[in-house]
Formats: sequence, structure tokens, C-alpha cells
Amino acid sequence: MEIFMTGRLKNKTIIVTGAGSGLGRASAIKLAEEDAQVFCVDVNPETVKETSDIITSRGGAASHYQADMCSETDIIAMVTETEKTFNGIDGLFANAGIAGTGAAHETSLEDWDRLIKVSLTGKWLCAKHVIPHFIAKKSGNIVFQSSICALNGFPKLVAYTAAKGALAAITRQMASDYGEYNIRINAIAPGTIETELVRETYKQRLDDAKSDITVDESLSQTASRYPLCRLGQEMDVSNMSVFLFSEESNWMTGTVIPVDGGYTAK
Repeated sequence: MEIFMTGRLKNKTIIVTGAGSGLGRASAIKLAEEDAQVFCVDVNPETVKETSDIITSRGGAASHYQADMCSETDIIAMVTETEKTFNGIDGLFANAGIAGTGAAHETSLEDWDRLIKVSLTGKWLCAKHVIPHFIAKKSGNIVFQSSICALNGFPKLVAYTAAKGALAAITRQMASDYGEYNIRINAIAPGTIETELVRETYKQRLDDAKSDITVDESLSQTASRYPLCRLGQEMDVSNMSVFLFSEESNWMTGTVIPVDGGYTAK
């Protein structure tokens, strides 16, 4: 089935990390629907190929690449391969991350380091290595995947909150460094989105608490706390990613945008 392309992102090449599943896959497909050339990256070679194949089977332009966000060598190679494949880079959606639960006294140093390395350091490294390309062409666009955990306190998510809060902070800081080069840097801060990663996080939290309620029951309770009375869907985030990479947002930088059904408005 051929996808309908409106051309909002025509001639733009965008790297999407964590594109093998969830929000990364949904955003990669949506960006391609808007005529972007999408370089899909994930640590899992099979799932990232699936994402790329979905895009190309619908008439879009995509390539795929395996990279570990804990490896600077992999990230440098990712940027080089994107340049070779599409003859340039216009945007980076630094989305790849992992979940983790636990209060401060319950979190091991090993778990803390692993989550920070993937969900914060990996995103910074991706930005670090695309920025020289953007400076050279005096144009570029970076979108970080943050979370409303960066804006509100949530129980038993200390490492995850630290990573997402730091992303919100460096979004603002980096915007001030690179605005003079016409490089825009923004972040999306989703609320609870119904993805497999979120379901895994809820299951881990319930197992740790030895709770008798099911994941579905717990998610339903969470949905009731949102003013719009539902959980977010992948398309809610993917639509925002298109907006931030489009010319419609060309006077926006340093913003952290909640996509959260009104949660942070309470």
C-alpha cells in the first residue's frame, strides 16, 4: 500500500534512533509519510529492518542501520553511513532509551549507570556527532525524546527521571549554543503512551510491589488521572515529531513540549 505524502518534509534526511519499535518506529513511519528520507537506527537489527521495510513497501525512502547507543564508535559510524546513504543529514530524532524503575535507595549503581548511558549519554553523543555537519551547512534540527518525568515528580523512577530531566536541561542549554548556526533543538515530553516499553515498565513495577492487579488495570487507573481521561497513543508523539522537523516550527528552539493529555496542566 502506497502512503500518501504531503511533502512537509520533502528533501529532508532524518536519523531516528530506537526506530525498531514503539515511538521510534511510529515516528519513523510518520516522518516518511511526510516525504522525509529516514535513516532508521536500532540496536536490534531485525526490528529496525522491519521498520525500514514498512516504509519502503509503502513508497517511502528509508535505510536501516544497527548501532548501540552505548558505543561512541557505533554512533560515529551511524552518522557517516547516513551521509553516504542520503548525501547529507538534516535532522536527528534522538529517541532511543530504556526503562527502569526504583526509588533512590532501591536502585543499584549498575542499573543507574546503564539507564543513564543509554537514555542520556547516548542521545548526547548522537547530537555531538551530527552538530558539526549542521554547523558546516548552517542548518539543522535535533529533537530529543524526554518525558513529563522531567517536569513532574513520579514515584520509583529515579534514574529514568534523572535522564529525562537532564535531556530537558540540555535542550535549553544547547539551543543557546547553536542558534547562531540556525540549528534548532527541542524536546518532546510525553506522558504515559501505550507502548510495549510502558507495559514492561508497569509489569516490573507491579512485580516489585507484589501487587495482585493486572497491567491493564494499572494502566486504566493511570488513564483516569489525565484530564483527557485516556493514555497517549504513538501517533500523538509521531505527529509532534513531524511538526518539530517541519518549517511550521522554524522559530522554535529550546522548548520542551508536553504531549500529555493535560497532565502537567493540573
